[in-house]
Amino acid sequence: MLGVLGLILAIVCVIALIWKNWHMAIVSLAGALIVILFNGMDPVTALSESFMSGMTSFAGSWFLLFMLGAIFGKVMGDSGASVGIANRMLKLLGEKSVVLVIMITGLILSYGGIGTFIIAFSLYPIAVALFQKADISKKLIVATIMVCPVTVCMAMLPGSPSTQNLIPTTYFGTTAYAGPVIGIICSVIMFISAYLYLNWQIRRSKARGEHFEASPGEDIMDLSAADEGKTPPIGACFAPIVVLLVLMFGIQFTTEIPSTYAVALAMTCAIIVGCILYRDKLDIKEAVSGGAGGGLGSLIATSSIMGFGSVVSASPAYENIANALVNMEANPLITALIAINVIAAITGSSAGGLNIFLGSMGEYLASSGLNLSMLHRVVCIASSGFDAMPHASGMVVCNQIAKTSQRDTYIHVFITCAIMPFCCAILACILGTMGIV
Repeated sequence: MLGVLGLILAIVCVIALIWKNWHMAIVSLAGALIVILFNGMDPVTALSESFMSGMTSFAGSWFLLFMLGAIFGKVMGDSGASVGIANRMLKLLGEKSVVLVIMITGLILSYGGIGTFIIAFSLYPIAVALFQKADISKKLIVATIMVCPVTVCMAMLPGSPSTQNLIPTTYFGTTAYAGPVIGIICSVIMFISAYLYLNWQIRRSKARGEHFEASPGEDIMDLSAADEGKTPPIGACFAPIVVLLVLMFGIQFTTEIPSTYAVALAMTCAIIVGCILYRDKLDIKEAVSGGAGGGLGSLIATSSIMGFGSVVSASPAYENIANALVNMEANPLITALIAINVIAAITGSSAGGLNIFLGSMGEYLASSGLNLSMLHRVVCIASSGFDAMPHASGMVVCNQIAKTSQRDTYIHVFITCAIMPFCCAILACILGTMGIV
């Protein structure tokens, strides 16, 4: 019982310190020490084998992509290419379509196989230019950027290349296209609900007299610069993104290079193309160096919270909670829905919640007689709910990039990236029991 209390206190402490804008390294260590103390864990072993290994493992795996993603975003932003793209899309879809532009762009990039972290780096320069033009408070920018990559594309849309959509295939023998009807229904409902909510909040924000305010030290090119000829030609604006998507797909389909390195190689080529095309509008040295510094700063912050998650996962209390949840004597779908979300909420990881649950219960579910395609889609959607906690890595990264505070942005993230997908998971369970697959 003392260990469980420690987990609760640690998560409360982490959330409270994040709210007060403490650095993530300090936040993570404080939370880890509380878990260690209340669970009677050896401090040296827990910090060296759990915290540091979790931190270094994540940093090592994501070093290239964080650095390259930040450089790519910096090149696109400083050159004015992002402003050119934002201006053209706004003209095509209309002045009132800021949220729609950002959501559709995030949807395309995510379904194309680009990871959440890289989307945050790549999409932010476009999103912030649109928010500035429309005079929308930055309190809504994180939820608008993240909603499609961490809900629709991560877990709901059939065929998505996300890790969460691929994990169930190893347990159920299914494919990434499993449960297509459930997935499409939930995707449409999720997209429309988030779109309506975000636009409703924009209207409320404007009614309260809130305006766009750039973060300290942030220099944003106004969208009117595109009409004044201060941005690259529109074809050149889109060129690096086209190169990124074409090479990323091409490398993965024609070679055996791991997807992470395929994306890194494609992004390197896109950065080079951008530097060549924008050489007259860009201080290449400053953009590359500044982008690398910003990316590595975000990597350290995110790696720290992953270290905290590793300590939590190694604690006796967490093991007891996980065992109790996966062995609940209830309807398999209800068990999956509750267990995956509780585990994901504690660790701040949807993949963690899904992996742990299926590692213990995957074989049981597969032999339960339920439709395997339906099970795949239900557990996948379930993982996209309460993983969106303040200490979740994606939320940490996006706030770091946007230079925003969780205190200001999280309420909108919680509603769009936790409450709404959890409701979609309930709907998926209902559809599944009705025989809809």
